[in-house]
Amino acid sequence: ARGWKKKMTEDPKKTAKIAVIGAGWWSQGWHLPALHRNERADVVAIVDTSPHPQSVLNPDLRPLIALGETYGARTYSSATALLEAEGPSLDGVLVATPHATHHTVYMEIVREIDRRNGEEGATVRPLHVLMEKPMSTDVRHAVELFTMAKAPRPCGSRFWINHSANWRVQTRLLREAVASGTIGRVRHVSASFASPLRWIFDDPACTGWNAPTGNMIRNGFAWGQASHLLAFLYHVCGDLEPAEVSCTMNFSATTGADVSHAATVRCSDGEGDDVVVSISGTALLPGNAHSDPPVPKRVRLETFGERGSLHYGGDDRDPASGRLGGR
Repeated sequence: ARGWKKKMTEDPKKTAKIAVIGAGWWSQGWHLPALHRNERADVVAIVDTSPHPQSVLNPDLRPLIALGETYGARTYSSATALLEAEGPSLDGVLVATPHATHHTVYMEIVREIDRRNGEEGATVRPLHVLMEKPMSTDVRHAVELFTMAKAPRPCGSRFWINHSANWRVQTRLLREAVASGTIGRVRHVSASFASPLRWIFDDPACTGWNAPTGNMIRNGFAWGQASHLLAFLYHVCGDLEPAEVSCTMNFSATTGADVSHAATVRCSDGEGDDVVVSISGTALLPGNAHSDPPVPKRVRLETFGERGSLHYGGDDRDPASGRLGGR
């Protein structure tokens, strides 16, 4: 993100040409309106395999052609068609397709990035990618995506996963405090995340949240929500490498999706010592995160080091709500 901001600062009049792949509930409700409000972004293309995306979470989703008219964007039915027509002119791609398709879509984008890298004598433009969480539903695909994203490329293309809490001021302060050694070497982490979303995981019609796809064994809260907490935890605590995991879950009686879990993770800190991480999560918080007014999700992260501890807790809907304390 720092590299992208620097590039935009150097040319404040530059407008980034963005394509959005996946025009479902999340893109129509959040991504497209946010990009449209951003004076430095120009949504030039919208992609979806369906001419009229559907979601039980919002029965009023708009057809693809109507989205194109609203945002002044060209529309395509596949990432392949998009990149063939628009690839050389794009500055960024936002991927908000079903989880199990992330790997396939990114592989197509990488081919465009590599094509740019192979242009001799040309000014090579980066092609940045923001992908919705979770990165993948297949461990092997996740490792491959990570490896490819970390590989140096001359054009400087960047790859991010949309774990939005990681960009908040409180998160930066937590990460800096841990990295600076303020609390000493981390030895224990306790984290929890509660969402008022049981109604989604109990609804058989919410197949995207509840039905396994690809190589998934199950679907549910761990895929749809715990990924937020895990990204937050590992971002704050630095180079922790999981070595051993034990986890217990309970499940919805109607869909089989997991709705609560408790896990213990033994991590290596890279210096020969273990860090014990306790993680709990549940969709059983009463209320609805998408009602009016919405009921907020609750997050807590406590990090214990050899010389002190840091404690964070807050309401995910209010960026100013988090309380950060230390001892």
